[in-house]
Amino acid sequence: MLTRPLLNLLACAVVSLSLITTRTACAWADWIPGEFTYQGKPVIEHHCVPAAKGSSPAVIVLHGAGPRGSADGEMEKICDALARAGYYAEYIEYYSQTDDVTPGQPEKIKENFPVWLGEIRAGIDQLNHNPRIAPNRIGMMGYSLGAFLSLATGATRPGKIAAIVDYYGALPAALDPMAANLPPVLILHGDADKLVPVVRARQLDTLMNEAKRPHEFHIYPGANHAFNFPIPVWYNAADAQDAWDRSLAFFAQYLGGKPAPRTEASAR
Repeated sequence: MLTRPLLNLLACAVVSLSLITTRTACAWADWIPGEFTYQGKPVIEHHCVPAAKGSSPAVIVLHGAGPRGSADGEMEKICDALARAGYYAEYIEYYSQTDDVTPGQPEKIKENFPVWLGEIRAGIDQLNHNPRIAPNRIGMMGYSLGAFLSLATGATRPGKIAAIVDYYGALPAALDPMAANLPPVLILHGDADKLVPVVRARQLDTLMNEAKRPHEFHIYPGANHAFNFPIPVWYNAADAQDAWDRSLAFFAQYLGGKPAPRTEASAR
């Protein structure tokens, strides 16, 4: 249960992130808007296309809980950095057919979770029909709630996702028996996380070990939730850079992209 002081802290963090992203929302020229449909209704996405011609591996990027649009600026930078590393990066706005949520609304998250999964699955199907995407080379990078959704997608759609980078999320407990379906997963978590306790990351590590599934597991001592976003209460530049370097190395191993030039550490 989230305490009121913790929820107040999270609210301050969300406001801080909103202010930051407002200033950086137009930082990248190749942030291309688009949409696809799920059950006849539109789902908004933005994508960044790598410079190389021909087919490329793809990475779906998913934000965490919070006001709609509050993380768009950072997500744009992440997609741009992925494109520079050789990936077709697609940011799916899974709030397209629902209200937005905060971490303090577990019942609302539970209610909307199936819709979000459906939107993401439709996005995967759309990418599989895109000639720019290399067959069987789609990965996912999820942050917090986005990591829960990424892991749930991997567990329930075996063979559709080639790799997942999990930033401080977890596999929903109801899907623990399906952990053997997961693709290779990179688990990145802080041991001082107040929103998603690090025990959830350790549980996923155990499940994947028991299922003999390839994965990597890295815990950041003293790091809180969202440690790689430029939010004053949680940000850690060294951990952010290390997590990004590990993410690119992991995708390079399983999707075939390449590490990008070292950049100023933030969410990317």
